[in-house]
Amino acid sequence: MQNAIIATQTTNTASEVASAMPSIKLDSVKAKVSVTAGTKPGKKAAPVPAAINTNPKLSVERAIEDDENLVKHERSHYVAEFKRGVEKTARATLETCRVVYEASRVLDNYQFQNFCTEVGYRDGSSSIRKFIAIGKVYPRFIQYADQLPSAWTAIYQITQIPADDFDAYIKHGKRLDELKGKRLAELTRKTMSTADITTPLPYDNKAGGHVFAKVVSSKKLDDKDWRAIEKAMNEMQARLPVRFVVSTALKDLITEARLRRYEQNKKSFVGDTYRPDTWDMGEEANAVLPRDESEVVAV
Repeated sequence: MQNAIIATQTTNTASEVASAMPSIKLDSVKAKVSVTAGTKPGKKAAPVPAAINTNPKLSVERAIEDDENLVKHERSHYVAEFKRGVEKTARATLETCRVVYEASRVLDNYQFQNFCTEVGYRDGSSSIRKFIAIGKVYPRFIQYADQLPSAWTAIYQITQIPADDFDAYIKHGKRLDELKGKRLAELTRKTMSTADITTPLPYDNKAGGHVFAKVVSSKKLDDKDWRAIEKAMNEMQARLPVRFVVSTALKDLITEARLRRYEQNKKSFVGDTYRPDTWDMGEEANAVLPRDESEVVAV
């Protein structure tokens, strides 16, 4: 009986203690826990570099599988289809150039300039000039579209051969697309005007002149060589109606080479050699940047 009373008292005491202590309610937390093995606390693992893919990417052509469901025909069928395609191309070229020719004849200069801009060309470009030439002979050429070459540049060359030779080719049943190479060059040379030797030369709108030559270097150049070349070109430009157009990339390289040589020379010279305040840069420059005459060394 005594033991029962003691047990009851012990249970009540435990309940009272438990009720007196603050309770902590643990709710489930939705969080992601990442565990990294093999690293020290506080340090992130080094990222693994991605493997470099040296394989070339697939082109549009290689990305498409070959068609295995083609209908087989005889060789004559493919020859006829090819010629039909070339004829369509030549006919389309003639019709397109005819539009340009009519626009050049009907529109005023301002409207024609805008027309050329909207179709993606400059009104004074050689392409527009050749389109107009092809469009002009449209009535004569359209009936021979089945024997004209597909390239519009080749069609233009045929427009520049003598009219008598053109008629002779047609009369003897020769195909116009067979007129090419050396023979075509000989015929077009017959119609070149000798009164203006710039006629066959391409015109550079940006430079504002006809391109008649190409300047090449016979050795590896440096900034010293360029200084001599530059002096010679300036002399020729002052005396002759020519202009030398030098690429911006080359000008930048020359400027960098001169600055590099200047910095190297400053390290190898001592004394007052590189003192701009003592340089004689002319009366106008000296007036803006006066020198200390006491430091000028007489030469």
